[in-house]
Amino acid sequence: MNKSFLARSLHKWIGLIVGLQVLIWLATGLYMVVLDLDFIHGDPLVRNMQQAVAVPDSSRINVAALRAQYPDATDIGLRPVMGKGFFTVTTPQNRYLIDPQSAQVISPLNEEFARKIAVFHFNDKASIREARLIASDPPREIGPRRLPLWRVDFIDRYSTSFYIDPYSGALVTRRHQYWRVFDFFFMLHIMDYDERSDAHNPLLKIAQFTGVIFGLTGLWLLFYSFRKRRKETVE
Repeated sequence: MNKSFLARSLHKWIGLIVGLQVLIWLATGLYMVVLDLDFIHGDPLVRNMQQAVAVPDSSRINVAALRAQYPDATDIGLRPVMGKGFFTVTTPQNRYLIDPQSAQVISPLNEEFARKIAVFHFNDKASIREARLIASDPPREIGPRRLPLWRVDFIDRYSTSFYIDPYSGALVTRRHQYWRVFDFFFMLHIMDYDERSDAHNPLLKIAQFTGVIFGLTGLWLLFYSFRKRRKETVE
């Protein structure tokens, strides 16, 4: 078989195979570099993330009392929830959020409390569409985060969702429509259609290897093109 014909055939068929994926790489890459990454992370959508932690003067409980009440505790600390300090206790079996003023365990937080926390952290005046507790079958967008979580959806132009931990009152993560598009495009870009996070998956490696072959066959064709022109010039 003629070598130039072989190079041309390989280049053509490989181009048909990898051409679509190259177009996907370009389109998804463009989306990911045009949009600001801080916006994709949802940073402009949140507020009050930095809060001072202090035990109220009228506290009815202290760390020593908590140690006595929870002898198997692996961690006892303080955390702010809507500007107010709460004790947190972690044991091998459970987690507790305790109001120091009443000495009452308030976790797991109910829907009303979760809504208030979401509004406290939301940097907008949009109202809430719904709030629901996710205890199983988590949406893929929260990744490996621990359940249960309250999901609070806002009626805003970004279709924002806040995820609240019912045992700590923490805003665990936030998601919005542009993030979801980014996540989908990232999946297409790295060709990981399962976990959407492995940039070293076999399918991507095969596509890259095939792309290299496409480039090499193109150089092969270029070599034969120059060789043919040189021959025609000599004649």
